[in-house]
Amino acid sequence: MNRVIRGTNRFGAVLLWCAAVLVVLAGPGCQKETPTAPDDAEAVSASPAVISAQQEPEAPAPTIVPVDLGTVVVTVNGQDIREAELGQRVALRMRQLSGQLANLPPQFAGQVQKQIRQRVLDNLITERLLNEQVAAADVQVTDADIIAEIEKKGAEQNPPVTLEDFKARVQAQGGNFEQIKEEFRKGMAYQKIMEGQWGDKVNVTDEDAQAYYDGHPKEFENAEQIRASHILIKPDATDPNADPNETMALAKAEADKLLKQVKEGGDFAALAKEHSDCPSSARGGDLGFFARGAMVKPFEDVAFTMEPNDISDVVETKFGYHIIKVTDHKDPNAVPFEQAKANIVAKLVNEKKSTISQEYIQSLKDKATIAYPEQATTEPNQPATPAEPNQPATPAASDSATG
Repeated sequence: MNRVIRGTNRFGAVLLWCAAVLVVLAGPGCQKETPTAPDDAEAVSASPAVISAQQEPEAPAPTIVPVDLGTVVVTVNGQDIREAELGQRVALRMRQLSGQLANLPPQFAGQVQKQIRQRVLDNLITERLLNEQVAAADVQVTDADIIAEIEKKGAEQNPPVTLEDFKARVQAQGGNFEQIKEEFRKGMAYQKIMEGQWGDKVNVTDEDAQAYYDGHPKEFENAEQIRASHILIKPDATDPNADPNETMALAKAEADKLLKQVKEGGDFAALAKEHSDCPSSARGGDLGFFARGAMVKPFEDVAFTMEPNDISDVVETKFGYHIIKVTDHKDPNAVPFEQAKANIVAKLVNEKKSTISQEYIQSLKDKATIAYPEQATTEPNQPATPAEPNQPATPAASDSATG
């Protein structure tokens, strides 16, 4: 697939419900590219602050100060938001980001947690204001509406996810289907409120799309890609007392033996299915098409020098020993406008929706009475960590060629 535009559906707190739902739909799986941080203000990236923090010695763990869960953090048009609700939301978001935060120094992780807390509080304020609008407009979302929406989103997945599959995934991930339904109900009600704001203000013409295409040529360039299969032999890590040099040598010897069989005409896919330690073994070692940057460097450096049907020597990476077979190659190319147009239109429509939604939410805040009690702050020393709510776990898995 090309890198044509990924439009966003992030309208403040309006579609936050989608996140948990799509996690369930995605389920556990493999991806070749290194997972990136979430695309929001809570994202963990290699900013100068992170780099600087990584160079500093670790700070001692902060003192944990108990927090009264009944404390009112903010009042929105007379409705209290208390520490219990805020702390629960923060704890959930921290768990969702645990993979990124685990690699950060403690002092920087604390800064990120404060930013998450402020973002979550802002979302809670927005939800209160939108709930008022839903009630005033008497917006109704029935169970039938919710089931239809779940089935629609499931049908959009590849492969499609049925309602029963969805329920099974919710249960397998420790979630509660009735709670997920209520998230849908809330999100769909917000969506109806926003649709009233969008009206005909979000129309995008072919001329608009052409102007975007002409003005952003690099977004429509496809990099060189290859398709490759591999056989991965990992050192045996089952015995913690084993000599690592010996386990590496044994893995290398096995890889050399398999390479000899391949060179002598052995069926690469069959050998991969039988011997490879990568999840891709189920596909005969096939990794699909990928561009530079998707695989670990030693693997990539060899693969991109090969021609279709070439077999590499044994390649060592941090995952073990690989035998690579390149099966196809695509030269760099530009995506034609007609092929890109639908994605461009969707992106521009979503951008207009996002702008209108943000302006609408800000107008609600401007008119609202939002009061912060003097004794409460948005950044206590330690947010509350109540019992973990039922929430699907964020999947995190990748093919062994890439980490």
